[in-house]
Amino acid sequence: MRASAVLQATWQRTRRPRTWGAALLFGLVWNGTRALMGLPEPSLLELLAPSLWVALFLLLAPLPWQWTGDDRPMAGSLRGAVQALPWMTALTLGVLLLLGSAGGLQPFGRGPGPGAGPGAGMGMMERGGPRRGMGPHREEPRLMPVHPRFWVLGVAHLCFGLLLGWVLADRERAEFQVAAARRAADEAQARTLQGQMNPHVLFNAISGLTELVREDPAAAEAALVNLSELLRTLLGHGSRLRAPLGDERRLVERHLALERLRLGHRLRETWDWPEALDALEVPPLMIQPLVENALKHGVSMALGGGALDVKVARRDDHLWVRVANTGPAPAAEEGPGLGLRNLRERLRLLGAPADALRLQREGEWTVAELSLEVKA
Repeated sequence: MRASAVLQATWQRTRRPRTWGAALLFGLVWNGTRALMGLPEPSLLELLAPSLWVALFLLLAPLPWQWTGDDRPMAGSLRGAVQALPWMTALTLGVLLLLGSAGGLQPFGRGPGPGAGPGAGMGMMERGGPRRGMGPHREEPRLMPVHPRFWVLGVAHLCFGLLLGWVLADRERAEFQVAAARRAADEAQARTLQGQMNPHVLFNAISGLTELVREDPAAAEAALVNLSELLRTLLGHGSRLRAPLGDERRLVERHLALERLRLGHRLRETWDWPEALDALEVPPLMIQPLVENALKHGVSMALGGGALDVKVARRDDHLWVRVANTGPAPAAEEGPGLGLRNLRERLRLLGAPADALRLQREGEWTVAELSLEVKA
């Protein structure tokens, strides 16, 4: 991983309940064992030190194994060990200082250290009495030898940290690969669904032109030109997972140009789609199915035609779309058409919430509202 990805992975570990659950469980077992052994009542720092120790190791031990400088999720065994050794040495020293301050261990101090003999307190005194110039009760600080218990604890912590870091990094590598494979599968399925939309749009457009061939050959000729433009736009727009909103606008305009030739004065449309939003990136073929559904099942089904109202706005980091139409209410027994079923499935694959697309009836209007996460 690169440095930014390593920091993000470390931050994600701080948000996992199992990290803090393991630290809390270890602290409870540690302090429960102390109580069963009849040791003196611990201070607050002594109570918290074991949990803090485990939390530090769980959060920071995988870090040197994950840093590779490229997109690989985990370093090789040799490189990871070389990077982890100094890192874990520094972390081990910090943990020993934490445990030492909590447990009264003093590798450096004044007076006799752990395990010192009865005469250890005279190390700074000469055999014949106190040094010249010193009072009878004054004693200078002296450097005590490091107690063997620190060496044992240090080596144990270091080995444990190296092994724990490798295990956690390898586990997160496996989770990363599984998530990447799942994303790839979802993207492939989303592309398949988008591919289904292309012939669906063309089929509806062509079926709408059949009546023009008999009634108005000149309008049919113009419609065929618009149909070729619609096909060209579909081929470029529907092949991407994200596209500028301006491309979606052009697709909807091509589609409406065909419908105007077919419906004529029966179609009354209003727009509120600021051009300033055209640079935002959204999944393609999200608004066009809503417009198509409004025309096919609403406006064109009414004897006198109907109104179409399209509104697009940005709300924080989401794009809000409202497509409303007059005409007969959709029959509940018919269910959503292919376009809406396709749209709902693609929203699910993209991780959108269940209420990202809502259909409802407001008086004489059938309203579809869509909320999409956007990228500048």
